[in-house]
Amino acid sequence: MEPHLEKARFAAAGYAPAPEASALAYGMIGMALFSVGMWGAGRFYDVPLIPHLSLIVVGSLIAFPVGIWLRKKRKRRHVDAYQAELVCLGAGCRS
Repeated sequence: MEPHLEKARFAAAGYAPAPEASALAYGMIGMALFSVGMWGAGRFYDVPLIPHLSLIVVGSLIAFPVGIWLRKKRKRRHVDAYQAELVCLGAGCRS
């Protein structure tokens, strides 16, 4: 890779790192975090979760695309930062 491209990627990764996992991983992590959160809330409030299993499944299915959206947002932020760093390096904004 050319030195100025590598320098721009490194500078952009400092404040807008690229997501390292796939969209599927982000979705699965979103589902897992939602499920663990529901389990914790159920334990805290002493609410049995089995009667409300359908709500937990629906919530998990909603959390999956939210995780994918988060990855897409982070990727877009990284690409925008990379483009800004390329422009800045080309214009001589930094040494």
